[in-house]
Amino acid sequence: MSVITAPPRVPGRGVVTVHGALAALALIAVAATAREATWNLPGLLVIAAFTTLSGLAYSGTSSRRIYVQGTPVGLMLAAVVYGAAPAACLGALSICVMQLRLRSARHYLRNNLITFTWFPLIGGVIFHGLAGEFGVGRTAFAFYVIVIPAFVCAITVNFLGVVGYQAWLERSSLLDALRESFLPVMPAELFASLLAMAAVWVTTQTGLLGIGLIGLMFLIFQSLVGELLKSKARATELQRLATTDGLTGLANREAFAAQVTEAIAANPPGAGLALSLIDLDRFKEINDTLGHHYGDQLLREIAQRLEDCAGPDGVVARLGGDEFVILTHDDSGDPEGALRFAEQLLDCVRQPMEVDEIVMSVGASIGIARFPADGQEMNELMRRADVAMYAAKDAQCGSRLYASGLDHHSLRRLSLLGDLTRALEARELIVHYQPIMAADDFTLRGAEALVRWQHPEHGLLPPGAFIESAEQTPMIHPLMLTVLEQAIEQCAEWRRSGRDLVVSVNLSVRNLHNPKLPDVIAGLLSAHRLPPSALKLEITESMIMADPDLIMATIAKLHAIGVCLSVDDFGTGFSSLGYLKNLPIGELKIDRSFVSQMLSDESDLIIVRSTINLGHDLGLKVVAEGVEDAPTLLKLSALGCDLIQGYYISKPMPAPVFQAWMPTPGAVPGGETPLTALPRARGNASAYEITSRR
Repeated sequence: MSVITAPPRVPGRGVVTVHGALAALALIAVAATAREATWNLPGLLVIAAFTTLSGLAYSGTSSRRIYVQGTPVGLMLAAVVYGAAPAACLGALSICVMQLRLRSARHYLRNNLITFTWFPLIGGVIFHGLAGEFGVGRTAFAFYVIVIPAFVCAITVNFLGVVGYQAWLERSSLLDALRESFLPVMPAELFASLLAMAAVWVTTQTGLLGIGLIGLMFLIFQSLVGELLKSKARATELQRLATTDGLTGLANREAFAAQVTEAIAANPPGAGLALSLIDLDRFKEINDTLGHHYGDQLLREIAQRLEDCAGPDGVVARLGGDEFVILTHDDSGDPEGALRFAEQLLDCVRQPMEVDEIVMSVGASIGIARFPADGQEMNELMRRADVAMYAAKDAQCGSRLYASGLDHHSLRRLSLLGDLTRALEARELIVHYQPIMAADDFTLRGAEALVRWQHPEHGLLPPGAFIESAEQTPMIHPLMLTVLEQAIEQCAEWRRSGRDLVVSVNLSVRNLHNPKLPDVIAGLLSAHRLPPSALKLEITESMIMADPDLIMATIAKLHAIGVCLSVDDFGTGFSSLGYLKNLPIGELKIDRSFVSQMLSDESDLIIVRSTINLGHDLGLKVVAEGVEDAPTLLKLSALGCDLIQGYYISKPMPAPVFQAWMPTPGAVPGGETPLTALPRARGNASAYEITSRR
């Protein structure tokens, strides 16, 4: 159910008529009181100067306790000393002069002109009426006291005129508008009425000189108070900036730390807190390829989603970059409850979002630390949530609770990154190869090169243990050069032995930012006498669907030297078919998340079928990765998929094992049961064996 808000009213002839009638009544009232007024030109000119200068100098620096606009005080002074008619003329004059600065719409000018004409009229009439009724003169104390009720009545009518008109325009409740606008400033108006009473007393005692002194002193007072309030406002703004993230409006690290410390101190016995540290996946890729505009918009959207998910009792902060943190109450003490909340956060983050017609999606990894189980103070909780977050990222499980055994893995991550330079020099980074086969006759067509680290202490490490950390540093360039060199050398060796294979290598977005990359690859191909068509470079959607000049120029140069480009993980990022049809790519790789569930999920099957058809319509080869069983493989073959890759065929293997695994050329000619002819890999038959299920 949606709420429909009526559009604001547009002033028409009816408003003009009402304004005209009120203006006419004001003229009649001025004429009626003019004879009883004292038209002292010097005194009126001094008050006119005071009221107009005060109005022009006024910059909105009023608070609910101190009123620093002198125009109402000056008009009330004129109404008491000289009469209602002269004061009404001064009110109209003040508004006309202030219009030169405000430049408000004509209907607002008419309304303000009428209300500021009636304000001194009503104030003067009430004051002189009460003074005459009680028979008090300037020597009586009551003469000055009745200034206060006269001023309050006049200012109330003034507010009704201004606030009531605005409420009519906005179709809002007059009572609500008065409650929100008038009641908060009542103390300030009472203070202003006391100032008006004091101004009347000084004027009656000193005459024209007193009016000048009052005006001068009030302008100085207004200026000083205005500067004081401006200074206070600036201090408040600086405090806000010091505790708020400028991009998202969330609390920053310092403000969050203070709130966590306060929550820990105020936490009642038996209650707990949960701190969820969130790190976005693939954000850097989006920022590097699309630019900071898209990255900033994404962060703002994520911030809003997290606030909505956390609710009014949660505290959400941005720590910097793509890291967020949420503090929630954990009264149940149930770890599963914290994990369920983390799943809700992940669902919020994963929803696609559109920025300037580009649809983006990111994932996240969440680490959870709980008070008091995992730490007793802010820094300890943050450190342990960070450890749990990296454990979740390594395991690709979305979220993870802190456990004492995870500290060792966090320290190891730091030591591994510091050890990577030595590993490159010692040639500890090696390449494993995963077969890529034709889906129609199941012949071997190539392999994907996947890096591993043969660490002397920790054994064989997968890329998840070091690639992501390396991507944050310049180390990604020599690391990728090592992989390229080994893959090209190995493919050249296969070709010399009679195997007409193609090797695929994944590139990082930071590699594409290197304008020298095409020349480096051309040099390696030439050095190993490998034709460029034997090398396939895999690039994710998010790298090529944007159009930064440097990246597009690098892609064009790679295509120019004859290297084939493949779009990896197709369907999981953000794309534009307009870019896709014009880019020099030769292949699409369907992401394993669609392939692995295609037989049990109709939506995934539709995506796979549509991607195959789309690729063929664009003249591209289509590869399905993540093939883990024979029915999936056979279904892909029936759908017309060109190439297949996955654990059902083989896990990635070292080069010698891959060499031994490769079937003899021509040994798989096709037929009713072609899968039975594939060989087994020694020592891991279950991983590499394929049996026919036709």
